[in-house]
This record gives sequence, structure tokens and C-alpha cells, in this order.
Amino acid sequence: MSEEQRVREAIRGWIASTSGRSGPGPLADDAPIFSKGVLESVHVMDLILLIEELSGRPIDVEKLRVGVFRSIDAIVANFFRGDGSYFAD
Repeated sequence: MSEEQRVREAIRGWIASTSGRSGPGPLADDAPIFSKGVLESVHVMDLILLIEELSGRPIDVEKLRVGVFRSIDAIVANFFRGDGSYFAD
């Protein structure tokens, strides 16, 4: 399993357990997480902590923009494939 697949599985599992989602099949990586009510804004800080744990790097929350947590695809693109601009180090 590649590092990206491991990250996607970890995020998907965390979302499923946090949301209590029991819908049909796993959450698609391009599915909106917050706008469709899978997670609520109260979960953002825990999601940030998960991303920091998976990446091993602290996130600079002052650099975050709307949409960076839109979907699993967006999270991977912004924090695991991007230029690292959201990290504090």
C-alpha cells in the first residue's frame, strides 16, 4: 500500500467513526465532507490534529483557506501532495 493510500484509508476511517456514518458503502474520496453534513464544523480541530499526526508536521491554522477540507481528495492534495504551504515548519 502506498503512503497516499494509507493516508486516504486513515482519513476515511476517521471520518466514518467520527460521523457515525452508516450509509451504503464507504465515503467516496471526492464527496463533500462538510457541505453535505458528513462532519460538522466542530470536527475541524480534530481533523487538523489527525492531519498533523499523519504528516508529522504542525499546521499553521492562520494559513488555511476555505475548501482545504472539502473532501478527502482536497485534503490529500492540500496537505500531502501540495507545496507544504499550510504547515508551520
